[in-house]
Amino acid sequence: MSRLLACLVLAIAAGPVAACVNDVELPNHEREFRSQYRGTGTPPPAGSPEPTGRISTNALLGSGVLLLAAATAVTVVARRSGN
Repeated sequence: MSRLLACLVLAIAAGPVAACVNDVELPNHEREFRSQYRGTGTPPPAGSPEPTGRISTNALLGSGVLLLAAATAVTVVARRSGN
């Protein structure tokens, strides 16, 4: 029971880490935001969109969930076998 509680506490504590993942792209977003509301009247170029990092964030989240599920399964199997 204590291991399950420790896993839950770790999962809850790791939630805010997702906010730190996007620190790399903040200067670009801030520059785009300022250019849109500066009042110059020229829209930003309609070229190819910049990568947002959403794919890597989802991959990290998915792999974390997969690892947590695997650790839980190993713990449950080990307890049932008596080890």
